[in-house]
Amino acid sequence: MISLWITIGLAIAATCVSTLGAFFSIVGLGALFSGATVSVWIMAGSLEFAKFVLAAYLHQTWKILNPFMKAYMTSSVVILSTITSVGIFGYLSDAYQSASTVLEAENIKLVDLKKQQEGYESEIDRLNYAVDEIPDARISKKLQARQEIEPKVLDLKSKIQDLDKQVTQANLHILEVKKKVGPLIFISKNFNVDIDVVVRYLIFIFVTVFDPLAICLVIASTYSIESRKYKKQVSESVNSMFKNNTQSSHVDSVDVKKEAFLPSDNQTLTTDDSIILQMNFKDETKKDQTDAEDSKLTSDFKKVV
Repeated sequence: MISLWITIGLAIAATCVSTLGAFFSIVGLGALFSGATVSVWIMAGSLEFAKFVLAAYLHQTWKILNPFMKAYMTSSVVILSTITSVGIFGYLSDAYQSASTVLEAENIKLVDLKKQQEGYESEIDRLNYAVDEIPDARISKKLQARQEIEPKVLDLKSKIQDLDKQVTQANLHILEVKKKVGPLIFISKNFNVDIDVVVRYLIFIFVTVFDPLAICLVIASTYSIESRKYKKQVSESVNSMFKNNTQSSHVDSVDVKKEAFLPSDNQTLTTDDSIILQMNFKDETKKDQTDAEDSKLTSDFKKVV
Protein backbone atom coordinates (compact mmCIF):
# COMPACT_ATOMS: atom_id res chain seq x y z
CA MET A 1 0.00 0.00 0.00
CA ILE A 2 1.20 3.52 -0.80
CA SER A 3 2.28 5.27 2.38
CA LEU A 4 0.36 8.23 3.76
CA TRP A 5 3.15 10.79 3.41
CA ILE A 6 3.64 9.89 -0.27
CA THR A 7 -0.12 10.30 -0.85
CA ILE A 8 -0.06 13.72 0.83
CA GLY A 9 3.03 14.72 -1.15
CA LEU A 10 1.43 13.67 -4.42
CA ALA A 11 -1.73 15.64 -3.62
CA ILE A 12 0.24 18.79 -2.73
CA ALA A 13 2.51 18.48 -5.76
CA ALA A 14 -0.44 17.89 -8.09
CA THR A 15 -2.26 20.93 -6.68
CA CYS A 16 0.77 23.22 -6.95
CA VAL A 17 1.93 22.17 -10.42
CA SER A 18 -1.54 22.05 -11.95
CA THR A 19 -2.55 25.40 -10.41
CA LEU A 20 0.62 27.18 -11.54
CA GLY A 21 0.45 25.61 -14.99
CA ALA A 22 -3.18 26.67 -15.37
CA PHE A 23 -2.36 30.20 -14.19
CA PHE A 24 0.57 30.58 -16.61
CA SER A 25 -1.50 29.16 -19.45
CA ILE A 26 -4.53 31.38 -18.79
CA VAL A 27 -2.46 34.55 -18.52
CA GLY A 28 -0.36 33.57 -21.54
CA LEU A 29 -3.41 32.90 -23.71
CA GLY A 30 -4.84 36.23 -22.59
CA ALA A 31 -1.62 37.93 -23.74
CA LEU A 32 -1.81 36.16 -27.11
CA PHE A 33 -5.43 37.22 -27.64
CA SER A 34 -5.33 40.63 -25.97
CA GLY A 35 -8.42 41.81 -27.85
CA ALA A 36 -10.68 39.65 -25.65
CA THR A 37 -8.59 39.02 -22.56
CA VAL A 38 -11.37 38.34 -20.04
CA SER A 39 -13.26 36.02 -22.37
CA VAL A 40 -10.09 34.08 -23.12
CA TRP A 41 -9.34 33.78 -19.39
CA ILE A 42 -12.80 32.31 -18.71
CA MET A 43 -12.55 29.88 -21.62
CA ALA A 44 -9.01 28.78 -20.76
CA GLY A 45 -9.89 28.31 -17.07
CA SER A 46 -12.85 26.06 -17.84
CA LEU A 47 -10.78 24.01 -20.28
CA GLU A 48 -7.99 23.60 -17.72
CA PHE A 49 -10.43 22.31 -15.10
CA ALA A 50 -12.08 19.95 -17.60
CA LYS A 51 -8.71 18.58 -18.70
CA PHE A 52 -7.66 17.39 -15.24
CA VAL A 53 -11.09 15.96 -14.43
CA LEU A 54 -11.15 14.14 -17.75
CA ALA A 55 -7.66 12.73 -17.23
CA ALA A 56 -8.59 11.35 -13.80
CA TYR A 57 -11.87 9.93 -15.19
CA LEU A 58 -10.06 8.20 -18.04
CA HIS A 59 -7.62 6.60 -15.61
CA GLN A 60 -10.38 5.18 -13.40
CA THR A 61 -12.74 4.00 -16.16
CA TRP A 62 -10.31 2.97 -18.89
CA LYS A 63 -11.28 -0.72 -18.81
CA ILE A 64 -15.01 -0.13 -19.18
CA LEU A 65 -15.01 2.63 -21.81
CA ASN A 66 -15.75 1.77 -25.43
CA PRO A 67 -12.98 2.39 -28.01
CA PHE A 68 -14.63 5.49 -29.47
CA MET A 69 -14.89 7.22 -26.08
CA LYS A 70 -11.32 6.23 -25.26
CA ALA A 71 -10.03 7.70 -28.52
CA TYR A 72 -12.07 10.90 -28.23
CA MET A 73 -11.29 11.60 -24.57
CA THR A 74 -7.60 10.79 -25.00
CA SER A 75 -7.30 13.09 -28.00
CA SER A 76 -9.17 15.80 -26.05
CA VAL A 77 -6.69 15.57 -23.18
CA VAL A 78 -3.75 15.73 -25.60
CA ILE A 79 -5.19 18.74 -27.45
CA LEU A 80 -5.99 20.56 -24.20
CA SER A 81 -2.48 19.83 -22.98
CA THR A 82 -1.11 21.34 -26.19
CA ILE A 83 -3.25 24.45 -25.67
CA THR A 84 -1.92 24.73 -22.13
CA SER A 85 1.64 24.43 -23.42
CA VAL A 86 0.98 27.20 -25.96
CA GLY A 87 -0.34 29.41 -23.17
CA ILE A 88 2.71 28.72 -20.99
CA PHE A 89 4.95 29.49 -23.97
CA GLY A 90 3.12 32.78 -24.47
CA TYR A 91 3.43 33.69 -20.79
CA LEU A 92 7.16 32.98 -20.57
CA SER A 93 7.97 34.62 -23.90
CA ASP A 94 5.97 37.71 -22.89
CA ALA A 95 7.92 37.90 -19.61
CA TYR A 96 11.19 37.74 -21.55
CA GLN A 97 10.06 40.25 -24.17
CA SER A 98 9.05 42.78 -21.52
CA ALA A 99 12.63 42.81 -20.19
CA SER A 100 14.42 42.54 -23.53
CA THR A 101 12.30 45.33 -25.06
CA VAL A 102 13.27 47.72 -22.26
CA LEU A 103 16.91 46.75 -22.76
CA GLU A 104 16.73 47.38 -26.50
CA ALA A 105 15.02 50.72 -25.93
CA GLU A 106 17.74 51.82 -23.52
CA ASN A 107 20.43 50.75 -25.96
CA ILE A 108 18.79 52.75 -28.75
CA LYS A 109 18.55 55.76 -26.44
CA LEU A 110 22.22 55.40 -25.50
CA VAL A 111 23.29 55.24 -29.13
CA ASP A 112 21.26 58.37 -29.90
CA LEU A 113 22.85 60.27 -27.00
CA LYS A 114 26.32 59.33 -28.19
CA LYS A 115 25.49 60.48 -31.71
CA GLN A 116 24.38 63.85 -30.34
CA GLN A 117 27.65 64.11 -28.44
CA GLU A 118 29.61 63.35 -31.57
CA GLY A 119 27.62 65.99 -33.48
CA TYR A 120 28.33 68.69 -30.91
CA GLU A 121 32.02 67.78 -30.80
CA SER A 122 32.17 67.89 -34.58
CA GLU A 123 30.57 71.35 -34.53
CA ILE A 124 33.18 72.59 -32.05
CA ASP A 125 35.96 71.19 -34.20
CA ARG A 126 34.47 72.89 -37.26
CA LEU A 127 34.29 76.27 -35.54
CA ASN A 128 37.84 76.00 -34.26
CA TYR A 129 39.05 74.92 -37.66
CA ALA A 130 37.37 77.94 -39.28
CA VAL A 131 39.21 80.26 -36.89
CA ASP A 132 42.52 78.45 -37.35
CA GLU A 133 42.20 78.92 -41.12
CA ILE A 134 42.53 82.67 -40.73
CA PRO A 135 46.16 83.71 -41.41
CA ASP A 136 48.22 84.74 -38.43
CA ALA A 137 48.99 87.99 -40.21
CA ARG A 138 45.37 88.99 -39.70
CA ILE A 139 45.58 88.67 -35.97
CA SER A 140 42.82 91.16 -35.25
CA LYS A 141 40.31 89.34 -37.43
CA LYS A 142 41.37 86.02 -35.95
CA LEU A 143 40.81 87.32 -32.42
CA GLN A 144 37.46 88.74 -33.44
CA ALA A 145 36.41 85.42 -34.96
CA ARG A 146 37.54 83.63 -31.80
CA GLN A 147 35.41 85.91 -29.69
CA GLU A 148 32.42 85.34 -31.95
CA ILE A 149 32.56 81.55 -31.71
CA GLU A 150 33.39 81.45 -28.01
CA PRO A 151 29.73 81.62 -26.82
CA LYS A 152 28.75 78.91 -29.30
CA VAL A 153 31.61 76.69 -28.17
CA LEU A 154 30.69 77.19 -24.50
CA ASP A 155 27.04 76.37 -25.26
CA LEU A 156 28.04 73.23 -27.17
CA LYS A 157 30.33 72.11 -24.34
CA SER A 158 27.52 72.66 -21.85
CA LYS A 159 25.24 70.45 -23.98
CA ILE A 160 27.96 67.80 -24.14
CA GLN A 161 28.21 67.77 -20.35
CA ASP A 162 24.45 67.37 -20.05
CA LEU A 163 24.61 64.49 -22.52
CA ASP A 164 27.40 62.89 -20.46
CA LYS A 165 25.07 62.82 -17.46
CA GLN A 166 22.29 61.32 -19.55
CA VAL A 167 24.66 58.68 -20.93
CA THR A 168 25.69 57.76 -17.38
CA GLN A 169 22.04 57.44 -16.32
CA ALA A 170 21.27 55.35 -19.39
CA ASN A 171 24.19 53.00 -18.64
CA LEU A 172 22.99 52.57 -15.05
CA HIS A 173 19.47 51.83 -16.25
CA ILE A 174 20.83 49.27 -18.71
CA LEU A 175 22.68 47.56 -15.86
CA GLU A 176 19.45 47.41 -13.85
CA VAL A 177 17.60 45.85 -16.79
CA LYS A 178 20.43 43.38 -17.42
CA LYS A 179 19.97 42.01 -13.91
CA LYS A 180 16.63 40.55 -15.06
CA VAL A 181 18.18 38.76 -18.05
CA GLY A 182 21.71 38.44 -16.69
CA PRO A 183 21.76 34.61 -16.47
CA LEU A 184 20.47 34.37 -20.05
CA ILE A 185 23.20 36.74 -21.24
CA PHE A 186 25.80 34.67 -19.38
CA ILE A 187 24.57 31.43 -20.98
CA SER A 188 24.47 32.96 -24.45
CA LYS A 189 28.03 34.27 -24.12
CA ASN A 190 29.42 30.99 -22.78
CA PHE A 191 27.78 28.88 -25.48
CA ASN A 192 28.31 31.52 -28.16
CA VAL A 193 24.59 31.46 -29.01
CA ASP A 194 22.19 34.31 -29.52
CA ILE A 195 20.19 35.10 -26.40
CA ASP A 196 16.87 34.67 -28.22
CA VAL A 197 17.86 31.11 -29.15
CA VAL A 198 18.75 30.35 -25.53
CA VAL A 199 15.37 31.65 -24.34
CA ARG A 200 13.54 29.65 -27.00
CA TYR A 201 15.15 26.36 -25.96
CA LEU A 202 14.59 27.02 -22.25
CA ILE A 203 10.91 27.77 -22.84
CA PHE A 204 10.56 24.58 -24.89
CA ILE A 205 12.05 22.59 -21.99
CA PHE A 206 9.59 24.14 -19.50
CA VAL A 207 6.64 23.58 -21.82
CA THR A 208 7.61 19.94 -22.47
CA VAL A 209 7.74 19.09 -18.76
CA PHE A 210 5.14 21.33 -17.11
CA ASP A 211 1.69 20.21 -18.23
CA PRO A 212 2.41 16.46 -18.77
CA LEU A 213 3.87 16.37 -15.26
CA ALA A 214 0.76 18.07 -13.86
CA ILE A 215 -1.51 15.48 -15.52
CA CYS A 216 0.62 12.57 -14.25
CA LEU A 217 0.60 13.97 -10.71
CA VAL A 218 -3.19 14.33 -10.75
CA ILE A 219 -3.62 10.73 -11.91
CA ALA A 220 -1.05 9.43 -9.39
CA SER A 221 -2.64 11.30 -6.48
CA THR A 222 -6.17 10.07 -7.30
CA TYR A 223 -4.91 6.50 -7.64
CA SER A 224 -3.05 6.74 -4.33
CA ILE A 225 -6.11 8.10 -2.52
CA GLU A 226 -8.39 5.40 -3.98
CA SER A 227 -5.86 2.70 -3.12
CA ARG A 228 -5.71 3.76 0.52
CA LYS A 229 -9.52 3.99 0.70
CA TYR A 230 -9.99 0.44 -0.62
CA LYS A 231 -7.30 -0.84 1.72
CA LYS A 232 -9.07 0.74 4.68
CA GLN A 233 -12.44 -0.70 3.66
CA VAL A 234 -11.03 -4.22 3.30
CA SER A 235 -9.20 -3.95 6.61
CA GLU A 236 -12.40 -2.90 8.40
CA SER A 237 -14.35 -5.74 6.78
CA VAL A 238 -11.76 -8.32 7.85
CA ASN A 239 -11.70 -6.95 11.41
CA SER A 240 -15.50 -7.18 11.60
CA MET A 241 -15.48 -10.76 10.28
CA PHE A 242 -12.87 -11.92 12.75
CA LYS A 243 -14.82 -10.29 15.56
CA ASN A 244 -17.95 -12.23 14.59
CA ASN A 245 -15.99 -15.46 14.21
CA THR A 246 -14.62 -15.25 17.75
CA GLN A 247 -18.19 -15.54 19.07
CA SER A 248 -18.77 -18.79 17.20
CA SER A 249 -17.81 -22.23 18.47
CA HIS A 250 -16.48 -23.09 15.05
CA VAL A 251 -13.71 -20.50 15.13
CA ASP A 252 -11.07 -23.04 16.12
CA SER A 253 -11.71 -25.00 12.94
CA VAL A 254 -10.84 -22.05 10.73
CA ASP A 255 -7.07 -22.31 10.51
CA VAL A 256 -6.39 -19.14 8.55
CA LYS A 257 -4.43 -16.18 9.83
CA LYS A 258 -5.96 -12.71 9.72
CA GLU A 259 -3.11 -11.26 7.71
CA ALA A 260 -3.68 -13.76 4.91
CA PHE A 261 -6.98 -12.11 4.00
CA LEU A 262 -5.53 -8.62 3.54
CA PRO A 263 -4.52 -7.63 0.01
CA SER A 264 -0.87 -7.30 -0.88
CA ASP A 265 0.82 -3.89 -1.44
CA ASN A 266 0.19 -3.93 -5.15
CA GLN A 267 -3.35 -5.43 -4.94
CA THR A 268 -6.58 -3.42 -4.64
CA LEU A 269 -9.93 -5.04 -3.72
CA THR A 270 -13.12 -3.59 -5.01
CA THR A 271 -16.34 -3.36 -3.01
CA ASP A 272 -17.71 -6.52 -4.65
CA ASP A 273 -14.57 -8.44 -3.73
CA SER A 274 -14.95 -7.33 -0.10
CA ILE A 275 -18.57 -8.58 -0.01
CA ILE A 276 -17.56 -11.97 -1.42
CA LEU A 277 -14.82 -12.23 1.21
CA GLN A 278 -17.33 -11.53 4.00
CA MET A 279 -19.79 -14.16 2.69
CA ASN A 280 -17.03 -16.76 2.60
CA PHE A 281 -16.17 -16.05 6.21
CA LYS A 282 -19.79 -16.45 7.28
CA ASP A 283 -20.05 -19.75 5.44
CA GLU A 284 -16.90 -20.93 7.18
CA THR A 285 -18.57 -20.54 10.59
CA LYS A 286 -21.49 -22.78 9.80
CA LYS A 287 -21.24 -26.20 11.52
CA ASP A 288 -23.43 -28.07 9.04
CA GLN A 289 -21.40 -27.11 6.00
CA THR A 290 -20.51 -30.06 3.80
CA ASP A 291 -17.06 -30.96 2.54
CA ALA A 292 -17.99 -29.90 -0.96
CA GLU A 293 -18.99 -26.48 0.29
CA ASP A 294 -15.73 -26.22 2.28
CA SER A 295 -13.76 -27.00 -0.88
CA LYS A 296 -15.67 -24.40 -2.89
CA LEU A 297 -15.19 -21.85 -0.11
CA THR A 298 -11.45 -22.39 -0.14
CA SER A 299 -11.29 -22.04 -3.92
CA ASP A 300 -13.33 -18.83 -3.91
CA PHE A 301 -11.24 -17.37 -1.11
CA LYS A 302 -7.99 -18.04 -2.97
CA LYS A 303 -9.37 -16.25 -6.04
CA VAL A 304 -10.28 -13.19 -3.97
CA VAL A 305 -6.92 -13.08 -2.21
